Amino acid sequence: MRMIEISKKDTESPEQIGKLSEVVFSSQQLSATTSASDEWLLATNGRTFHFAARFLSPKHRHQVVTLYAFFRTLDDLVDQPAESRRIEDIHIELRAWKSWFTGGYSFPAPREQLGARLAAVLVKHPIPSTIFLDFLDGLTSDLEPREVRDFRELHRYCYRVAGTVGLALAHILGIDSAQALAAAQNLGIGMQLTNILRDVGNDLGASRIYLPHEDLERFGISRTHLFQLLKNQLGPDDRFRALMRYQVARAHRYYVRGMSGIWLLPPDCRLPILVAGRLYRRILTAIEHKDYDVLRSRAMTSFPEKVREAAIAFTLDQLWRHGEALPGIEAEVFFED
Repeated sequence: MRMIEISKKDTESPEQIGKLSEVVFSSQQLSATTSASDEWLLATNGRTFHFAARFLSPKHRHQVVTLYAFFRTLDDLVDQPAESRRIEDIHIELRAWKSWFTGGYSFPAPREQLGARLAAVLVKHPIPSTIFLDFLDGLTSDLEPREVRDFRELHRYCYRVAGTVGLALAHILGIDSAQALAAAQNLGIGMQLTNILRDVGNDLGASRIYLPHEDLERFGISRTHLFQLLKNQLGPDDRFRALMRYQVARAHRYYVRGMSGIWLLPPDCRLPILVAGRLYRRILTAIEHKDYDVLRSRAMTSFPEKVREAAIAFTLDQLWRHGEALPGIEAEVFFED
């Protein structure tokens, strides 16, 4: 990791940054416990989560990285298939993974080396197979160009492709309380809503519209209008900005529900999850700063922003450890009807 200069106004104190740097730099050594290919996948395709994962303890990091490699590999299989890969081939592999999970990992997985690493993790941390089956169902629904009728349908999709990831990570971290699992699911859904809002332009280019049809109607926007905005490259109009403002506010509410449960985590697990949550939520702020123009480019966070958010998370974690936790919201599975 390269060093950067940070002004005092961006952090709490120089001492804080010194402590934060020790955590980040010491975590560089943790990659030796993980598969090189899994580490590369995380570093290349999950930069935000890769940054947050630096704060995981050694006993958790390699398991989390392996879990991420599974989710990311299967997600890329659907979203970025090789040119020679037919949709039916992808269906076949997804069905094979379903059989592997329902069969209790008793035979080689479709991707044998990845499956062997994942099985080793699942032996130590039994994760309900329904979580992985729900995830695979979400991927299957993504194999065809799609539109979403209402938020109930979008919520179900977000749970399948991201809420499941939050639940699986929670089990890896040794969490089993209903309240903490609900918070993990809500945080995963908030992150997926963020991905959808950030990628509106890219998804339109692939003939996918994840924004609920009922919300489009509410703001007087048709499917044709969206494609015209994309094609003309003129940026968002007032109707589109109003729609995005509504969607961003909804995503923020899921972060509030999800991140309120971080204090329920074991002390050595709080910081990386808090960093990941703050960094992803920061993307919503980037969308707002772009005046909701997600049609011509993707909103991103800079490296200085990542360090600043990590410093804030570090401060909050220290307050929790010293018994100065901020009051939270009771976590429950949240659905905004």
